Amino acid sequence: MPARYLIAILVFSALAAGGGLAWKAGLFTPAPTPLVETPEAVLSGQAVYVYRCHGCHRDVPLEKRVAGWSADKAYAFIGVQQDYPRALMPRFPGTDDERRALAIFLQALGAGRASQR
Repeated sequence: MPARYLIAILVFSALAAGGGLAWKAGLFTPAPTPLVETPEAVLSGQAVYVYRCHGCHRDVPLEKRVAGWSADKAYAFIGVQQDYPRALMPRFPGTDDERRALAIFLQALGAGRASQR
């Protein structure tokens, strides 16, 4: 077999392996849509809060606790809150869309643009 075929096979194999690793690492997945605060998103997040969180948080004011939080910070916290020993919170049981909406609501709540009640 000529050397150029062997080189072509090696190059193709390397590219295929590299592409597989890149795929597995998530390099080909689209970036998530940004968490943008709109009135609709805040209302949606408030509905998620009432359904998923209000039962425990009705007497726990969150406004000061989330003051200054971005939606990205809230989204990240919702994903790991159960790992904080003092939080005593269960894993968030909702969907990713609910988590995103809740994060936007928490951002608005901390900024005084939404109400916990």
